[in-house]
Amino acid sequence: MLAALVGAAALGSRLAQALSGPPEGWPVTFGLYWQIVGLLVLLLLAGALAYRALAAFTLSYELDRNGLYIIWLGNRAVVPLDQIQSIDLGVVPARMPWRWVQGIGYYWGQGRTADGKRLHLFATQPPERCLLINARDEAYAISPEGHDAFVQDLEQRRNLGATQTLAPSFEPSRMFLYSFWNDSTVRGLLLVAFVLNLLVLGVLMARYSALAPVLRMRFDPAGQVADLRPRHQILFLPLAAFGLTLINIALGILVYQRQQLGARLLQGASLIVQILFGIAMLTIIR
Repeated sequence: MLAALVGAAALGSRLAQALSGPPEGWPVTFGLYWQIVGLLVLLLLAGALAYRALAAFTLSYELDRNGLYIIWLGNRAVVPLDQIQSIDLGVVPARMPWRWVQGIGYYWGQGRTADGKRLHLFATQPPERCLLINARDEAYAISPEGHDAFVQDLEQRRNLGATQTLAPSFEPSRMFLYSFWNDSTVRGLLLVAFVLNLLVLGVLMARYSALAPVLRMRFDPAGQVADLRPRHQILFLPLAAFGLTLINIALGILVYQRQQLGARLLQGASLIVQILFGIAMLTIIR
């Protein structure tokens, strides 16, 4: 994470120096475009790794007579004690689809056990050294401090009997607005919108040096040129489209709990904006 932040700071400093003068003198090249992409990738990587680190430091387990509660960053997974069938030490997952990243920060995500149960990883140790909580339909790999004491405490609470019936569940934290970001429609629309924005910017920066110093930016109904502008102003088209997408994201987050369809339509509008701005840019530079 620190390496990614240092790299982002270095690239950000270079970009700030390159774009410090008036827009007319900016060195807009395809190389500059890749520096921008590199900065975005490093910032996303640093953010993802920071999330994993914070999740590891806040990972904890709580017990009462009703359930086992796995907590991280305000999220909570609930495992009813009356559904626990057995507790084993160590598990070798039969399937972990994201194995190469599921150990970053802590062991997280899902897999499959040898008997076909869905395996949930919530541990700071490899699955082979974890406690395996076998429930009816699912299994949980956890790593409490002091396995024997934890198992003894859990069994004592199970023997006391439950005071209320729980169901296996996941209670997301409101801190990271999971309900909005976990919506597959929202994620898909935003991913396509941002990819289109980067593609439009890349095409523009690749052709920028070959553009005339003055561009035809607007036409009248008869098809005649109605406005001539310096070529650097075309750079603000993808920037404006990106800004509108950010506004739609903010509005979508605000209305998602009450109007999920409205939030999705806002993100669909972001995609349409990217397409329209891309067409406008291609029309101007053709």
